[in-house]
Amino acid sequence: MKKLFRTVLEQVLPTLSVRRANKYLAQKINSEDSQSNVSYMDNIDEITIDSFKQKYAETFETKNKFEDKAKTNVIGITIAITVIMGTSGLTGSLSSKYPSAVLHWISFSILLVAIIYLLISGIGAIKVLFKENSMSTVDLFDMSTDSIKAKEKYDDCINRNINRNIIRNNIVYSSYICIRNALICLVLLFVLISIPFDTSKNNINDAFVIQNESSISYRSTISIPDDISIADINDSIIQYKKGREFFEDGTVFSFVNMEGKYFVQYKCYGSEIIVEEFSCFDNVLNES
Repeated sequence: MKKLFRTVLEQVLPTLSVRRANKYLAQKINSEDSQSNVSYMDNIDEITIDSFKQKYAETFETKNKFEDKAKTNVIGITIAITVIMGTSGLTGSLSSKYPSAVLHWISFSILLVAIIYLLISGIGAIKVLFKENSMSTVDLFDMSTDSIKAKEKYDDCINRNINRNIIRNNIVYSSYICIRNALICLVLLFVLISIPFDTSKNNINDAFVIQNESSISYRSTISIPDDISIADINDSIIQYKKGREFFEDGTVFSFVNMEGKYFVQYKCYGSEIIVEEFSCFDNVLNES
C-alpha cells in the first residue's frame, strides 16, 4: 500500500522525487573528491585511452539528445497553451450548461491545475537547456597523453557527466509527466462539456400558465421591477410569439417593448416558454 501511494504521488507530483534525487547527484558532481574508478580497475593497463575518449564523447552525445527532448517539450507546451487559450469559451460553456456552483469551481480548479502543470513542465525544460547545460571537460594537457593520470581524468569527467545526464533525464521525464497530467485535465473539461446533458430547463421559477395552453417560466436569476406587471410581460411574449408556430425546440427569440421599456429574450419548447433574459432600458444604460 505504501509503495502504491508513493507511485501515485510520483505521478501526481513528479518534481518532488526528482528534486530529491537530483540534489544527491548534484552533490556528487560538485564534490572535490575524484569520481574516477580507475584505481579500482585491475586491468587498467589493458584499457586503451581511446576507450575512455569514446565514452567521454558519448556523454556529450547523450547531453544533446536530452536537450532535443527538452526542446520538443517546449513545443508541446506551446501547443498546449494555445489549446488552453481556447478553453476560456469552454469554461463559459460549462458555466451555462451546468447551474451548479460547485461544478463551476471544479472546472475552474481543473483548468488551473492544467496551467500549473504546464508552467512546471516549461520551467523544467528551460532548466535543461540553460541551467543544466554544463559538462565536465578534460584538460588539453591530459588529452595529449595516455598515462594513468589521463585515464583517471577522463573517467572522472565521464562519471560526472553521466550523473549530469541523469539529472537531465529526470527533469525531462518529470516534464513529460506534467504535460501528460495537463492534457488529462483538459480532456476532463472536454468530456464535461461534451456530456449530452440538457440543463436548459433547470433553474427556473414557477410557470405562469396563460392563454392558448402555453406556459411561461422565468429563470431564477431574473429580477423584475415592482412597477412592471408580469402579466403584461406574458401578454407581450404571447403577442410576439404569434405567427411563429413552427420552430425547433430551444429556438431563441427576443423583442423590445418600447412602451414598457424592457428587453426580453426567451426560448420555446413546444407550448412551454422559458424567459432567459430580461432587462429594463434604464438598467441597460447604466450597465453600459
